[in-house]
Amino acid sequence: MVWEPVADLALLALTILWGTTFHFVHGALKVSSPGVFLAARFGTATALLVLLVALRRDRLTPRFWRHSAVLGLLVYLTFALQTVGLRYTTPSRSAFLTGMSVLMVPFVCRFWLGRPVRTAAWVGVSLAMVGLAALTRPFGGDVTATVRLGDALTAGCALACALQIALLSEWAPRHPLAPFTAVQLAVTFLGGLAMAALEPRHLDLVNGGATFVGTVAFTGVVMTAGAFLVQNWAQARTTAVRAALVFSLEPVAAALFSRFYGGETLAPLDWAGGALIVVGVLVGEVGGAIQSRAAPTA
Repeated sequence: MVWEPVADLALLALTILWGTTFHFVHGALKVSSPGVFLAARFGTATALLVLLVALRRDRLTPRFWRHSAVLGLLVYLTFALQTVGLRYTTPSRSAFLTGMSVLMVPFVCRFWLGRPVRTAAWVGVSLAMVGLAALTRPFGGDVTATVRLGDALTAGCALACALQIALLSEWAPRHPLAPFTAVQLAVTFLGGLAMAALEPRHLDLVNGGATFVGTVAFTGVVMTAGAFLVQNWAQARTTAVRAALVFSLEPVAAALFSRFYGGETLAPLDWAGGALIVVGVLVGEVGGAIQSRAAPTA
């Protein structure tokens, strides 16, 4: 597919930028409940895309509403389960369990959707998972019942994320980009509103208003409205497994951003884990390209 390299590069740029959001969202959640933040972030993004849709006259296919609503629900579950899970488990365990979506995507594509998965992709995914384990080191210390609850919620987040990645590559080519993305974000916005209504603590603009507004503006406009448009466009032109491999670089981007912007220290094992993830992506991408070229000859 001629657009695959361009789509992969777009997802790579998106992944690197997504890696910067952890630092800012962490600060915003100190003055805001998760539901309020999600509602503000996705409400801002939804409003922008509704304006874009209003300027266009895209023709909607019969399955448009079902496909976009299902994907929107999966996006909401990914964000909500990860956020709530972080209240009970550790950040490293959360990062590792969320990253398990990279391992789940090939299984979803091969055994549920019936799509072929190249050997290079399986090898790349395996290397990325080993690197993710080295980077996050989630299994140290005693595990309490509370932590196990957080782990279970985060595992649900990983499954929702894997399904979203797999189904997005399956359905995105069938629907117009702007309205398809807008409905996904609108469903997530409504989920955030429902989540906020059940939360006891809401928003403290007195002590952190500038941080909250700035983070909502950045994540809502750039990293949600813009980013989800890019993701929907790119995944219509590449495979779900290739997208999942690229997304596995997000913890590496987050770690590097925290190191050079936030001043955090990275241990040798952190660097080794990040390097393994990068090698896994390269093996999946380059090996897949070699297998693709060899396939017609074979």
